[in-house]
Amino acid sequence: MTSDTTELPNPRTPEVIIFDLDDTLIDWWGSIDTCLRSFAPDHVTSALQTYCETECWQRHENDGYVIQRDTWQLHELREHHWPRALQHIDEQERQAHMRTFTEKLWVGFFHDVEDTLSHLGQNHRISVLSNNPHLEREMQRLDLNRWFTHSMSAAYTTPKPHPGAFLDACAQMNVEPSRAWYVGDSIKADAHGALAAGLTPVWVDRWNDQWHNRPEGVLRVGALGELVELLAR
Repeated sequence: MTSDTTELPNPRTPEVIIFDLDDTLIDWWGSIDTCLRSFAPDHVTSALQTYCETECWQRHENDGYVIQRDTWQLHELREHHWPRALQHIDEQERQAHMRTFTEKLWVGFFHDVEDTLSHLGQNHRISVLSNNPHLEREMQRLDLNRWFTHSMSAAYTTPKPHPGAFLDACAQMNVEPSRAWYVGDSIKADAHGALAAGLTPVWVDRWNDQWHNRPEGVLRVGALGELVELLAR
């Protein structure tokens, strides 16, 4: 999967690159899948994944492509979702699986994240803007301060996709929106929001979603590592 070959809407090298966290840097789907397959029967894993795709992922109302993946809800809101996803199994068995899942789950980076951030950090100021209300915890858990000069949670102020979230981040970084790129996986929260705020959105399309009406101002990469190639242009 290769990056977008269209001409960049902003020919200048970005002064700042701001990243989304969930499903952009950390791999909720892969981490949950690995955890479940380490202990749960196949029918439990399959039921939870099918439920997640239908109930936790938001889709375009007309075209059906995914505009936002909230896979994290299978963990953070498990008391709500697991009983609905696993109605076919005994409650005691379900509770036992959920306890094991809670104890074993570790949500880690996508494979290309650490090398990409290390490379980009040599020539750019890079930071995180997330709707995750536990961003401070995640910064410590993943030692994100190795790379990022700022970490900003919009959960309790103006959440993405509101343009104000992106403008606040630019203000904290002391950069004009036109000199900032925003990198994220969500069409709804990241690409549309950043574009409306005047940043250059870089959409990370790991799932090869069929976003047929993507605006010209939104760049696309198939993996985070392709950012390096994109910047080299």
